[in-house]
Amino acid sequence: MNQDNRPDLIIHGSVNASGGVYREVNVHGFGKIKGDVECRELHCAGHVSIDGDVQADNVKVEGNATVRGALKSASMEVYGQLDVNGEVAFSQLRVEGNARVHGGLAGEEIQVRGFLKSSGDCEAELFKAKGAFSIGGLLNAGRIEIYLHGGCEAREIGGEHIEVRKAGNSTLNKIMKHIFNNTLSAGSVEGDEIYLEYTRAKVVRGNNIEIGPGCEIDLVEYTGEFRQAGDSQVKEHVKR
Repeated sequence: MNQDNRPDLIIHGSVNASGGVYREVNVHGFGKIKGDVECRELHCAGHVSIDGDVQADNVKVEGNATVRGALKSASMEVYGQLDVNGEVAFSQLRVEGNARVHGGLAGEEIQVRGFLKSSGDCEAELFKAKGAFSIGGLLNAGRIEIYLHGGCEAREIGGEHIEVRKAGNSTLNKIMKHIFNNTLSAGSVEGDEIYLEYTRAKVVRGNNIEIGPGCEIDLVEYTGEFRQAGDSQVKEHVKR
């Protein structure tokens, strides 16, 4: 169907609607959509529950959106609350609010300034976090940049360049530090170039590894160079 001939689905008030192929889906009230949805734009400024899969060019959530299937979109922006029961695929994902995925995520670029939770793996070319996240599986990206504003965790972390730093010393960050445990926890961290601050891990493995302040590491395995800050704890380091 030509996109120009697709109907729009506009939801004001409380509306039950059927899934289908639309040009734009715009939710300002309380909507329930039964079935799969395919559209160019999905914008939720209210509350919407979609009982099916969603495929869209662009997704923007400023309210509360629940997808009970898989979600696929080129661009996703989350400023409110997004819950997805299936897998999530994208080109760019930006989380300023709260995103929870009961599956895995795969895309090109992820930026987190709010909170991201995934029960499965998370794969991207670039993963950049200035918020908090919980990854139940493997966090894998070509480049990983984490600035600790809150508690972050992943079962495993892998990438070519991995950088974890403590956030700045603003008043807000000092307050957040007293509320949340601003550390990264992971079973293992593996990459080529690795720099870590305030990280707790059983194993860190790579080529050139620098362990900065505030770290607790059981084992470091490296093939190139290894450096360690004086206040960090590394139980064992081995050059392979």
